[in-house]
Amino acid sequence: MDPDTSDNLNTEDVINTPRLTPAARLLPEQLLATKFLIPASSHPYLARPRLTALLHAGLQRNAILISATAGFGKTALLSSWIQTLGPDDPQVTWISLDTCDNVPAQFWTYVLAALDHCWPGISALPLTFLYEAPQPAWQSMLTMLINSLAQRNERVVLVLDNYDKITEPTIHALISFLIEHLPPALCVILSTRTDPPFSLARLRARAQIEEIRTEQLRFTREETEAFLRQVINVHLSEQDMQEVQTRTQGWCAGLQLAAFALQGRANPGDLLQELHGSQHAILEYLLHEVLQHQSSKIQMFLLYTSILEHLCPAICNAVLEQQDSQSILEELEHANLFVSPLDKEHQRYAYHPLFAEALQYRLEQIAPEKMSTLHLRASHWYATQHAENEAIQHAIFARAWPQATALIERIPSQQLWSWQTIPFWIEHLPSEVVRARPRLCLAYAQALFWGEPPDITKDWLHAARTAWAALRVREGNATGNRQAQETEAPTRLLGEIAALQAVIAGFYDGDAGAAWAYSEDALTLLVEQQQTAHIQVTFARSLATLSLGNFEHAIQTLQTGIAQVEAKGDTALANICLTRASWDMTITGKLHHAWQFAERTIRSAQTANGHLPAMVCWTYARQADLLREWNRVEEAQRLAEQAIQLGEQAELNIFLPLGYTILLKLALSRRALEDAATAHQLLENAWSRMPVPYCYTLYSAVDQVRFWLTCNDLERARSWSRELEQKALLVSPLARERQEIALARIALAESQPDEALARLAPLVARAKAEGRWAHVLEMWLLQALAYQIHQQWQEALVTLTLAVNLAAPEGYIRRFVDEGVPMADLLTRLRAQEQQRELTPYLDALLAAFDNAHGTQTKQQENEEHSEAIPPLLDLLSAREYEVLQLIARGAPNQEIAQTLMISVDTVRHHVSNILSKLGVTNRTQAAIRARALGLLSSAS
Repeated sequence: MDPDTSDNLNTEDVINTPRLTPAARLLPEQLLATKFLIPASSHPYLARPRLTALLHAGLQRNAILISATAGFGKTALLSSWIQTLGPDDPQVTWISLDTCDNVPAQFWTYVLAALDHCWPGISALPLTFLYEAPQPAWQSMLTMLINSLAQRNERVVLVLDNYDKITEPTIHALISFLIEHLPPALCVILSTRTDPPFSLARLRARAQIEEIRTEQLRFTREETEAFLRQVINVHLSEQDMQEVQTRTQGWCAGLQLAAFALQGRANPGDLLQELHGSQHAILEYLLHEVLQHQSSKIQMFLLYTSILEHLCPAICNAVLEQQDSQSILEELEHANLFVSPLDKEHQRYAYHPLFAEALQYRLEQIAPEKMSTLHLRASHWYATQHAENEAIQHAIFARAWPQATALIERIPSQQLWSWQTIPFWIEHLPSEVVRARPRLCLAYAQALFWGEPPDITKDWLHAARTAWAALRVREGNATGNRQAQETEAPTRLLGEIAALQAVIAGFYDGDAGAAWAYSEDALTLLVEQQQTAHIQVTFARSLATLSLGNFEHAIQTLQTGIAQVEAKGDTALANICLTRASWDMTITGKLHHAWQFAERTIRSAQTANGHLPAMVCWTYARQADLLREWNRVEEAQRLAEQAIQLGEQAELNIFLPLGYTILLKLALSRRALEDAATAHQLLENAWSRMPVPYCYTLYSAVDQVRFWLTCNDLERARSWSRELEQKALLVSPLARERQEIALARIALAESQPDEALARLAPLVARAKAEGRWAHVLEMWLLQALAYQIHQQWQEALVTLTLAVNLAAPEGYIRRFVDEGVPMADLLTRLRAQEQQRELTPYLDALLAAFDNAHGTQTKQQENEEHSEAIPPLLDLLSAREYEVLQLIARGAPNQEIAQTLMISVDTVRHHVSNILSKLGVTNRTQAAIRARALGLLSSAS
């Protein structure tokens, strides 16, 4: 262990406690009141004005960092300083942190409650964010808190003691954000053994932080002398005093323990000569010296109760199986033996953390077999007090797996799967213990659904089924012994397992057959009261029909699920179903209906105060994509970034690829290739963390191919195509359709319009029959471009007219504009053909968008300047670039061009880049089309 004598409340550094959910939130009366108490010193504290002056100066900054290793008196300094504050100084509110507070919802519940002590009512609105499933909207919560603080005039200091106990990255990121944006009303003090993992350099540069570190906390020679004489009442010779200073190096913990060991010694020099080694070695030696002067009863009490975070007579009596703990605690307090009262009534105490850790270390050395027994006794006592968190902790410390699992499973089944700390508990149980408990396996699978690859979730669901079957066999063999007891493996539990398997099959695999089979299995096993599982089945069925491409049926099924969740009042499930319905509407081409569903999702998810949970990131992403399609690119960019920020904070790993795909599409729409490359890298990294071929194909495959083609990386696109041929076919017809569209784009880039048309024709027919009009629109545009390459203008314009008629009512813009200059040429021809007919205003809007996006000229303008336009282009292209252009038009990759012209591939890339720039296009396909339109290509090309 890494001891710390300076800090107050400590807890065993083994596990985190459960995250909180709406069904299990920490209400004010359930918060541990002692965590808010400013620790009282067990002896008079030595005034250290040089340090209190630094603390007073730090009040003018956003934060004060007190960072030093164990035992340098951080907590004691703060406690003493607070006692010196007068009525005109800021109020102080205190939290003693421990490892249990690594759950973000629990951490912020305590922070808000602490601030509420000084500013009553300030926590009411932010608290609504803390219990959203599966994750709160942290950024919104902090923004609201900061805005509320900005309206306060009276000043408050928030002390976060033992901040080194916090290891959760989300908490560190949020504290950093809070400190950087604090208004003058609040100053945060972090007391910690180690520096927090956020940018102190930035805070220093902005003069937002005051720092007090180890060297400043060390007792000077004069302070050491004053401490020993005035506080501990130990009088040493000048030589011995110097020896204490030399040995302890101003280390507060060493001074305290040395003082206890020195009391009553005739010759202090003998002990001082034996002190050597590291701080930990000195601590162990001094602890031994202190213990050996105590009675055997006090030694046993100290060692056995060191496992407890807080001491009270009842828990101590339970752990030691005795009845006189009250008198012993009073004796320890009177002797100043590293125990401090936590309340005015002196009914609750805590050991100095470093002292407690050293006692635990000693207990493990001399009586390791007692540790499990003591923790188990503590677990039983906490269970009788309905303190589930502490009871489960001590059961795990005791390695009492039956006790720990029984306590976890005491949580009602409908709540168990949504407890956010299930992973923290389960990861500290042996795998074989968890895999023997179907409820725990199911709960773990539910908890991992959004953040881990589906194979992991499937493995735990398989384990749940296996455990269920094994329990049923054992229960069958012991029927007479169970009688009135509830079965541990009811059939309804198997129904919940099947319901989640159905969702996974539909959501992650696109396997309609498996999703339907699991759904039917679930419905035969579930009872009416298992509403959440019934809604999961409905959702799985809609996913199954969607994977087949039948969006109308999928939407109808989702409508049933939406009615169910709204009746149940489950906003999290409503968010999921409504967001899915918005996406389905987008694929059917009904963009305005899709937007309405998204708005309905937000209204459904909003709290009474108008705030939203992190899961709204899905909705924001859908809205961003709709805004992008309507050419409201800046708005879309802001909303997409907000969605991604929420998804990253909530660690919704399956959402992030969707968010990064939309970022990629936006960058391509803005022709910002550096941003596109960044988004593409993020996208690839996200899919590497969540390798889900079905979801990748639906969300990202086509746009990834578009990126490669825009970057003239035709070889990478071809490589993807070859890799696709080596893989097993996806079971979903919808996913295979997306793959075919991507392949058609590659064919066009290779100037192989016939192949593109051959791929697209059957796809268009099926998509029209099944109502996937957004896909139909995309495919019609690709067909028009294929006809354009062939210079089959009539076919191109007829197909384009179909696309325009389909797109006009919904206001599609980017679907046309993102196809680039060749599409602008086609639309200009169609505009000239239409003249003053019905489509003219929409065509004018499209062409205006092209002008803004590409800075291109209309075909009419080009025709008027045709005789002047071509010669400059011919002059601009060098002879070598003209040769490269001819080969590009034939679909030759860079390697083939290099071999044909006997130049390096890098030189080819340089020429291609120049050609694209001079022609005003972004990819090879556009270059070929543009060159043909300008008459730059030979007939052979």
